[in-house]
Amino acid sequence: MWVGFLICLLSPFAFFSLFEITRSAVWISVALFVIAAVLIVGGLQRTYSAPESYRGRIAGPIVVTLSVLVMALFAFGMYEMKKAYPVAKNAPQVGQKAPEFALTDSNNKNVKLAELLSTPLSESSGSAPARRGVLLVFYRGYW
Repeated sequence: MWVGFLICLLSPFAFFSLFEITRSAVWISVALFVIAAVLIVGGLQRTYSAPESYRGRIAGPIVVTLSVLVMALFAFGMYEMKKAYPVAKNAPQVGQKAPEFALTDSNNKNVKLAELLSTPLSESSGSAPARRGVLLVFYRGYW
């Protein structure tokens, strides 16, 4: 029971310490919370099934209450964290034409989106060249 409570207390710290590295460390914390819950429930069952061997009939419900409180605060924090990011009102939607932009390629040459879309592909078959398509993947970066 006490090990589960300790894991429950350390789970939020695991999230915040790994957030800069993984950006999706919430699943690690959720897994730790599940392990903590299993250990706490197992310890609580032992406490009430054999009270002469395991002491803690008073501390057990307190540990459970504090653990549930830590888990609830963490879940509420994750829910509220999503609201903290600004809404991208002017961002292109899926399937919408992207605004004109230019990026530098690996050869330090400026490449414009319009060039990529208008340059036809060369075909050896002699038929009319097909137009190029561009797949753009946008990530919300923090670097």
